[in-house]
This record gives sequence, structure tokens and C-alpha cells, in this order.
Amino acid sequence: MDNSVYTPGAGHLPPVLAGRDDLLHSMTVRLNDVATVGRRRSEDVIFTGIRGVGKTAMLTAYSSAAEQRGFEVIGHQAVAGQAGLVESVLARAALRIEQGAGAWTRARRALERVSGLTIGAAGVSAGLTLHDRPPTPQQVYPEALAEALATLADEVRRDSPAGGVLITVDEMQVAAAKDLPLLAATLHRLNVDHPRAAVAFAGTGLPHVPTVLREVGVTHPDRLFLIEELAPTLSLTEALYAIIEPGRQAGVLWNPEAADLLVRLTNGYPAHLQLFADEAWRAAPGPASIQQADVEAGARRASDRLVRQSLGPRLNELPARQLEYLTALAVHGGRANTKAIAAALGRQQKDLSWIREDLLRSGDIYSPTRGQVVMSVPAFAPYLLANYDQAREATDTDLMPLVEMQRNHGGSVDAPQTPPALPTS
Repeated sequence: MDNSVYTPGAGHLPPVLAGRDDLLHSMTVRLNDVATVGRRRSEDVIFTGIRGVGKTAMLTAYSSAAEQRGFEVIGHQAVAGQAGLVESVLARAALRIEQGAGAWTRARRALERVSGLTIGAAGVSAGLTLHDRPPTPQQVYPEALAEALATLADEVRRDSPAGGVLITVDEMQVAAAKDLPLLAATLHRLNVDHPRAAVAFAGTGLPHVPTVLREVGVTHPDRLFLIEELAPTLSLTEALYAIIEPGRQAGVLWNPEAADLLVRLTNGYPAHLQLFADEAWRAAPGPASIQQADVEAGARRASDRLVRQSLGPRLNELPARQLEYLTALAVHGGRANTKAIAAALGRQQKDLSWIREDLLRSGDIYSPTRGQVVMSVPAFAPYLLANYDQAREATDTDLMPLVEMQRNHGGSVDAPQTPPALPTS
């Protein structure tokens, strides 16, 4: 069938945000409270979780809900080595002023005091157009930024009484080093100096974002931010709903056995649910149902896409010791405590701690509890087991053979909860 209703790919909003009902409802309440009484009832939220669980989708849903209520949304995509939050605010100001947005025009002077730069219909500062990268301000004080945001929120509410300002930062773990302390200090000054300001914040990041915040000098991030960790997998009912309901809305029914098989193949991992459902839809002749044979055919194509677009490139990028560590984790089925991984590699735990930290930062693993690590992408475990020895031979580092890891583990490999249709290369 053509015109698939599913949305595989990073950052895409799925047709149904299954398993997120409580969060969606709380977002509605949070926006109402901020618009009504300001910062005194605000909760600045960070959606955390491994890649592929829908963090950006939640941020998109939050932004959309805010815009529907009359909020101005200032969105910043953090990219390592690129322009920071203040530059995004200035660029947004220049764009909205050019578009004739009254609230931004009336708040222009307060925004200019933040950076010392002139903002007008022609862009930011003399001779700079909207197509140029905004200049980096020499010094930005959180007090000035807080006042500018509060002023903007007041002006927004003149036009839209239920509105305000929502600031969002996607991928906070790679934000510019100066941005996170400035952001935290600005939110704090809003709480202290502008308690009635209708300003809210939402961000996303990998599970170690609180650690990143502390490392750059943000004290007690758990007091300033509400950390909402998104589960790496959906429950059986949630996963079934995520694939069945979009089809129903489009007039297409899922055979129960077909839906059950798809959930088993993906282990309820949101990113793979969308990918495998999309391929099953495309494999189905239609016009009104999807059968088990369609899921099986789609799974082969989905698995091939995973290998070509994600698993293969990631394996090729891995430093040698990280490859070895992840394969030892795969021997344990993709979930193990650090002591077991050290035993499989014949090493001391302390000698592996730096590798673990690097993998946590890259998002290849996460730590649900102290001393335990889990592979972030379930399908990576069987792929590593099938391809490790070949990759090991291609590196100059002396890595442990897979058979030796298995022997240290007890001679067996724990079965990972991953797609059985996954090709090995």
C-alpha cells in the first residue's frame, strides 16, 4: 500500500504518542498554570531517555500545544560547536519583527539590552541579514535575559491573554558550554525577579544530562528542572495501540497475529515500531488490512534499512575498546551489571570505567540503576555478535575474541530481545 501513516526517522512526530498520555495531560496543565499565575506554578521540564524513544516528539507536541494557546515558542537545536541559545533568541526576534509580530516589536528594546546589538526588520546588528549567522554577544547577563523574556511574555499576553513564552532546547547534552549555566541562571532569575512572568522551559537530552549540567556548574539541577525520563520500550498494550490506532484512523485494520508479531520483533522500542510498521504497511497489498505475511516481508526490508542506515555505520565508527565493551554487553543479551562485563573481558571494573563513561555520553548505553548498563538500541546486540570478529580483525588493537568472551561468560550467549529477522551483515 502507498501513503503509509507511520513516521520512521529521527525527530518525526508519530501519528499516536502511545504511552505518553500522562505526560501530554501534564503539559496541558503546566501551560495553563504558567499562563494563569506565571513562574510561581511553572515546572521547567527536561525529557530524557535513550535515542529513539520520542524525546523530540514530546518537545514538538509541547511546542504545538503552547502555540495553540497563544505562546511564542523560541526553539533552539543544540549542535556541538554551533551558535548558542542567545543567538537563537536574537535570530527568532529578528524574524518575528520582520514578520510584523507586535509583541516582539514592542519588546525589542529589552531584547537589545541583552546583547547590546540592534534588532530590526533588516536583521540583527548593522548589515546583518536574517540569512547570516547572528553574532555572538560578548557578555550576556542572566538578569538582562530574564527581564527581556518577562517583557516579551507580558507583550504576548497583551495580544493573547492565555499565552506566554516557551523556550525549548533539543539535545541539551551537546549544548555550548556557556549556554547551560546561563539558561539555569536565567530561569532562576525569572523565579526570583519575575514570579508572575508567563515563561516556561522544556528541553530534551540523553539520560546523563543531569550529570552534564552539574559538570558545567549548574548546582542541584534536580531542584531547578523536572526530569521526565521516557521509558526505552512501550508496554504490550501501548505498543499495540501505537501501530493499530493510526491504521484504524486510515481505514486499515491489523490482524491481531500480525500486530503481535510486529511488537515482538521490535520489543516495543518506539523508533523500531514506526520503522517496522511503515515497512509492513508498504508490503501489504491492501486495501483494508495488514496480515502476518506482510509483517514478515516488511521486517526483512526494515532490518536491511537498520543495517544500512544505522547499525552498520555505527559499528564502523566505534573506537576499538568501545566495540569490545559493547560486544561483551551483547554476550549478556544487551543488559548486564558492570561486574559481569568485566568478568567477560577478564578485566577489572575500574579499568573499564572510562569506556563505560564514553559510551554513556555517546548514548550507546544507558544505566537504569547504579552498576547496571543496557544497550540503547536493542537490535545492535545480535548485529554485534554476528559482526564483531570481522570488525576485530580490521583493527590494530588487540581485542578479545568473541569465543573467549562467551567462555568467560559461561559458554553461552544470553538471547537478546531483538528482531529475529535482523540480517547479520
